[in-house]
Amino acid sequence: MKQDFTIWRNQTLQNPWDISPLKFGMSQDEVIEIFGNPDAVSTLRSDGKPLILKYHDIELHFDGKAHHGLHLIYSDDEIELSITAKHEETLQPITNAEPVDNEFFLKDGAVYFSGLYENGLLKGIDPKDFCCWHYWGKSSAACFLGGIRLRGADPASFQVLNFAYAMDKTAVYTTSGRVPEADLASFQVLDNGQNDSGAPQGYAKDSRQVCFHNGDGKVKIIKGAEISSFRSLGDTYVARDEKRIYAYGKQLPKAELTSWELLGHWYSRDARRVYYLNREIKGADRDSFTVCTPWDAPLLTDHLARDKDHFYQNDERIEEAQWRERLQAIKEK
Repeated sequence: MKQDFTIWRNQTLQNPWDISPLKFGMSQDEVIEIFGNPDAVSTLRSDGKPLILKYHDIELHFDGKAHHGLHLIYSDDEIELSITAKHEETLQPITNAEPVDNEFFLKDGAVYFSGLYENGLLKGIDPKDFCCWHYWGKSSAACFLGGIRLRGADPASFQVLNFAYAMDKTAVYTTSGRVPEADLASFQVLDNGQNDSGAPQGYAKDSRQVCFHNGDGKVKIIKGAEISSFRSLGDTYVARDEKRIYAYGKQLPKAELTSWELLGHWYSRDARRVYYLNREIKGADRDSFTVCTPWDAPLLTDHLARDKDHFYQNDERIEEAQWRERLQAIKEK
């Protein structure tokens, strides 16, 4: 028996942190099994599936990853609503006694961080006074990103937002610096902050600006983005607002919003063009363009695609024999 969406809507408006029987990460088919067919679906698609199901005045957004899980409940009609998964992985007392890459661990009664090349001691830190989550950590006297003290950070108000962002009462921090001129009262992360290779990356916004962080260099402020309607599509690479599509923090050139769709493995297309991340693939045939790298391919695998005339690795044309050899190698892994 289908559940009454209106009852769920009213309950959710009263208590936004209880979205049951929905769960973040669940599939579109599971949502439809609960509420029935939606009143409308978006033209934005990934692998043929719409990225948004709309019931009454509430949009249910699904990410662009292969499993297309629910990641945002949103409305800007008569009500204003924006609910993402509550970040449960808060800083916890350190218990790990074995080195794990990019995490804190205990050794000989002291706290260490397992870095890329060596394990670093956090000098003067009492393990009983230390809490951490992955590479974020704090004691009563200092806050840490890996083995580095965050200068000026306030331990009492310090909180982790996701893999890419943390904040205290004075600033928003990323794995490569602070977000400039962040409005702390309205700042919100828009995805889980971790890309498909496990690196910190993601979109966030406040009342004044939208930003993108990929762990490589300074945080990018996305100029011209429409803040109120801006949202991540959940994979940390692609985002949109009411007027534009963005990929890897940059506007997709000439993309037609109404016909644009995600194809997977960083490829997308609209009615006239094919894109790889934020770059147009010149000369690609839109209608016959097909992504060929399997959905379950290992991380950091080459992205391969083809159309009726050409063969592509990422956004570059390669010879057919070379392309087929690489595709076969991927399938054999």
